[in-house]
Amino acid sequence: MAKKIVLSTEVIAANIIAKADYLVKQREDFEQNEYARSNKRLYEILAEVLEMYEQASSNKKLFKESIALLKSKLEADKVRVQTNTLALTLFVRYVFRTDRQRSMNYSRTLQAAIQQGIKATQLAQFIEDCGGVESCKKQFAKSEKVLSKEASIASNMTYVEDTLAHAIDNPLATFKVAKDFVANTYDKDYVFVIGKADKQGNIKALGAIPSYSAGMTKWAKQQLALFLAEQQATSEKRAKVKRKDGAITLAKSAVKSKTPTETVGELLAA
Repeated sequence: MAKKIVLSTEVIAANIIAKADYLVKQREDFEQNEYARSNKRLYEILAEVLEMYEQASSNKKLFKESIALLKSKLEADKVRVQTNTLALTLFVRYVFRTDRQRSMNYSRTLQAAIQQGIKATQLAQFIEDCGGVESCKKQFAKSEKVLSKEASIASNMTYVEDTLAHAIDNPLATFKVAKDFVANTYDKDYVFVIGKADKQGNIKALGAIPSYSAGMTKWAKQQLALFLAEQQATSEKRAKVKRKDGAITLAKSAVKSKTPTETVGELLAA
């Protein structure tokens, strides 16, 4: 009996990128030769993009590896990738290499399909039934989870800024590194420090990152805003329980959404 060959996530991710490169050529051919005649091929290409996304997102390690490769190749081609870009949008952007608005339209079309449980094999017909991309994208509605997340970030951002400003004068710790590490970052908003933590809250500072990213700074503030919102919610819940002499308050169950919410920054930081 022949031994079954198990491919590593790195190899599978490389195969996904190879498929994406193939789709880039197919898209170019479509735009140059078929665009004026039919949208059928566009829907087929979008379906293949969704198929790649489905394959990559089926495994956390594979998902992260695929996103890292896509991001690296796009940036090598001078295409900027923001950390808050949806992973799904990154697949679209890679294949279509088009302006942000058009990429967003295609991404929302795929999100609308995913939200309604449509698989890659059904996508072309789904878009056709909707009356095209423009009509299809309008069916996409942000999930309650996404809206809640955005609201938490917005409502806590001032608190984040105040917390960080206070921490500058009252730091958790101060340590020194070779000045070369901060030569390009000392005059920026913040310096990124890489460390290792244990579950007791002890952190070993391993070093300073010698470069600065406005995108990562924004992402870090957003994550802090979400954390502070969770802490506040927990504190309020405990206070409410105490006021009611230990009565149990049932939290309203969050509605699970199929809408993809993973961003490039979240995946690569995991």
